[in-house]
This record gives sequence, C-alpha cells and structure tokens, in this order.
Amino acid sequence: MWTRALAIGAFIIGLSACVSPRGAETISPSGYAYNEAIAQTKSEQLLLNLVRLKYRDAIVFMDIDGVTTQHQYGASFASETLIPFRQIRDGAALLIPGVNTSETPTIVYKPLDSSQFAQDLLAPITPETIILLANSGWSIERLLACCVERLGPLSNAPSASGPTPASIPNNAPFRNASALLRELQKQERVRVRHVMSEGNATADTILLINAAGTESCDALRRLLGAPSCDMRYSLVAKDRDTQDESLLAQTRTVLGALYALSHVIDTPQSHQTEGLTTISQAARADTPDWETFTSGLFRVRSGVSAPESAAVQVYYRDHWFWIEDSDLDSKTTFSLMLFLLALQSAASDGVSPLLTIDAGG
Repeated sequence: MWTRALAIGAFIIGLSACVSPRGAETISPSGYAYNEAIAQTKSEQLLLNLVRLKYRDAIVFMDIDGVTTQHQYGASFASETLIPFRQIRDGAALLIPGVNTSETPTIVYKPLDSSQFAQDLLAPITPETIILLANSGWSIERLLACCVERLGPLSNAPSASGPTPASIPNNAPFRNASALLRELQKQERVRVRHVMSEGNATADTILLINAAGTESCDALRRLLGAPSCDMRYSLVAKDRDTQDESLLAQTRTVLGALYALSHVIDTPQSHQTEGLTTISQAARADTPDWETFTSGLFRVRSGVSAPESAAVQVYYRDHWFWIEDSDLDSKTTFSLMLFLLALQSAASDGVSPLLTIDAGG
C-alpha cells in the first residue's frame, strides 16, 4: 500500500509541475542570450563591411527587425519495478514523471538596401548628431578624427573619405589641433551647442573654444589662424555653400567615415603582393602610416589563425580580422561607428524585404 501511495503522490507532483507556469522563468536567461547574440552580430557585420571596403568589395547591411521565440513543454512517465516478478496493480512499481522543454526562436532580418538608407550613407553626418555625441561625453578628438573633414583652415584629408588612395594624405596640423581641443575639453573649455543667429529663425550649430589663459592658447591660435584664443566655428554639413570657410567645421559623410577607418585595417602581405588591396605610400614624415593618420584611435589586425583574445572578429578571404580586446581606443572608436550607423538606419523608413529565419534548427 505504501508503494502505491508513493506512486500516486509522485504522479500528482509531476502533473502539477507540468501545468505550472514556467514562462517567466525563461524570460531572463533567454533575453540575455539574445541581447548578447544581437550585439555580437551587429559588431561582426560592421567589422566585415569595413574589411570589404578595404578590399573595395560591395558592402551589405542587415538589420534585425524582430526576434520571437516559443517554448514547448512536454511530460513523460516511466515505471520502475521495486519488487521483482510483481505487477503495478500489486503496488510493486513506482511511476516516475518527467518534464522536457524546448525553445524555437525565429529571427527576422531586414536588408538595409532602400534608396533612403543609401542616401543616408552618402549624406553628411548632421551637426545635430555631433551635438548629441559631444554632449554625451564623447572625446572631441575622436569625433573630429572620424566625423569632420575640415576645421577652419585645417584639412582632415577629404581624399581619405573614399577608397584607399595611393598616397597617405598629411593631416598632422589637424591632428595636433584635435589633440589640443581634447585637453581643453577635459577642462570644460570646449562646447558644441545651438546658437540663434541674428536675423535668422533657425539655430546654427557652433563649436565654441575658450583657450584663453591656457598653455594651449598660442599653439591652437597659430594652427587655426585665429585672432584670439576665444574661437567659434559653425559646424556644417559637407559641401554647404558659405562665404567664409575659415570659420567652418565641415563633417564627413557616414560612408566617408567608414572609408577613413577602413584604411587602417592590417591586410596580409600575400594579399598586398597579389594586388588585392592598395598599398599607400607616405607623402610626409609626420604622417608615415594610416594608424598615425587616425591619431592611433583605431586598428584592425589580421592573421591566418584565429585570435586568442578579440573584442570582435570576422573571417574573410581565408584570413581572420579582429580588434584586440585590450585595445580600448579601437573599441571606443568602433562603438562610435555603431552609434552613427544606428542613427542613420533609424532615419531610413524605406520598405525592404524581410528575411525570416527559424533559428531553432
């Protein structure tokens, strides 16, 4: 009788376990897993497209439009004989309940190939975007290196905003000014904000620099050709018509910013020998390589073997390309580009076909 009672009790406990709500218990672990997978996918996609630009291959961006998942629960029972040669009806066996679960995720991809997104890639980075990033604590030196082509009389090499040129342009004066502005930013002497212009109903985006009384004053004034150490530059989109370009800071296009970073990618010697990538020659000693051109703020390594410690890595043309996990400058610049692309893709409302993948196998 006791054995039969135990069997009935186990049956009831197992049945109650099957019908109890377990969905809430799966939300947290599943949510974290998908969050991590999506972040990794976006990072790998950006790095892959940067490598493609280096090789002058076509780039493609895919956006994850939705993730849904279904959880299935099932029950099973097994019997275990307690006394040999006796039957269940004699109380000689124990029923053992079992529960199994399965998860079937579905991921929807949307190719960002609408005409609007293409125009956004080719459109200059807006001054409003620079304001958002600058006021969020991003380094002004990093923003200038990636997103700005000209600061007053100083050029950040417009030729770097396209496929890798044969000659590395010299942007040493621009880099020096950017580094000085970073030091001033740490002292809260550099601001980017909207200013209403006289006789104009719209606000201008102004880069305000207050270097008076600092060690950077004279050097920055000479570099920028400014009459004093209190300076203001209108931050405008590239190719905007203006009367006095010496008072402007002009932004790159988003695609131009991607191209500028792609030049830094370290490509295998065999690919250079085969002519798969452009080998740029230094035109000036103060800008000897592309890593110096970007102020050392970004670097992508390559190799035949997979890296031991990488923040993000991709496999392309039989080689690995990656950003070192310990390279904080490169990781920060990479994150900046992810933010820029997110802002651009959010602005694209064109309808694109959806690719739905059942990721459950």
